Amino acid sequence: MAIQCLDDPATILQKEWCVSALSKDLSGSLTIVDSKSHQCHTPSCKTLKTTHTVKLKVVAHPPCDSQPAHALDGDLGVDKLVTVFDQDGTHRGFHAGDFIWHGAAGLQVTGRMSGVTNVGSHRAPAFTACQKCEDRGVMEGRLCGKIVSTSNPALNGCQVMADYRIKFDPSTTGGQGAIRGTLEGVIICSCQQ
Repeated sequence: MAIQCLDDPATILQKEWCVSALSKDLSGSLTIVDSKSHQCHTPSCKTLKTTHTVKLKVVAHPPCDSQPAHALDGDLGVDKLVTVFDQDGTHRGFHAGDFIWHGAAGLQVTGRMSGVTNVGSHRAPAFTACQKCEDRGVMEGRLCGKIVSTSNPALNGCQVMADYRIKFDPSTTGGQGAIRGTLEGVIICSCQQ
């Protein structure tokens, strides 16, 4: 089900595009389904692999959310978000999962989210020190998807690309409970004229 992210420079240069801002607030839940430790001898390491379900309510964040993006207010779900942590759930890791995003009037987006866990990229020296490099309970990454059904023909087949930041309660077993986050990105449509 993975959607190829529109990240090929030649394709971006070759075609004409319409771009609309996407700015959403996220709230929901992270539920642990499975958690297993693994010891590797070559190279020497200890990891924890977790599987979670994610359920998010997606709501417009004015003033940055564009008019076309209002159709994406709704619910986003990931049935299987898999994370591999260094040592345990309180250390650095990476994650990926396929999502289905239901918006207004039958709109549906399918795609993949992937990124890193227990990190803080908004730190000094580039930004004010609002995060530390080892910020626990934070998932950061990129979400790419394709609008596969909608009552709005202008959006059908368009792509969604966004960065997300999700805050959760960390634990040695991978964390679970209420989550909050932000999603900032774009809706990308191929120009038809």
